[in-house]
Amino acid sequence: MRIEQRGNLEQVVKIDGTPSGLGWLPDGSMLIVSMDDRRVLKLNSSGLSEAANLWQVATFKCNDMVVDSRGRAYVGSFGFDFEAMAPFAPGEILLIPPRGPVRRVVEDMAFPNGLVITPDEKTLIVSETFGERLTAFDIAEDGTLTNRRTWAKLDGFTPDGLALDSEGCVWVASPVSGGVFRVRE
Repeated sequence: MRIEQRGNLEQVVKIDGTPSGLGWLPDGSMLIVSMDDRRVLKLNSSGLSEAANLWQVATFKCNDMVVDSRGRAYVGSFGFDFEAMAPFAPGEILLIPPRGPVRRVVEDMAFPNGLVITPDEKTLIVSETFGERLTAFDIAEDGTLTNRRTWAKLDGFTPDGLALDSEGCVWVASPVSGGVFRVRE
């Protein structure tokens, strides 16, 4: 859906399944995570097509995504079926490069959720919902994520979606904890 400043809603595209994270490629095309079928779809003037199939690398449903200026998309995969109260299993972050195969770039995540990239494109920050923390990684030239570290510990707060402000702070939402917080490293 698209909403205008005056509040008018317009349907942009109908997705079969459950759409989730959004991102934009350098050419302006929109990428859309399709959670249930573990795919990333591409929407441009030609319509909707599959950009990446994540079945071979994602351990469970995929959710949020962020795209850098080179067109590399980072997508979080939950790792387990939390809605069915399945036992915890770690998730991962997947990298969809502009060319080449999709690959896991991080494993052992406690339910990766919202993702942001700093303006200098040197750091990726991700919510680990069940870890109650924001985790940061250095972004290598090839898109690999290294130097994993806790960016902020959020005891008692289950982070979800993220946004980065002009001062380098992260705005974190949590539907479970019931709030939005501004967090410094």
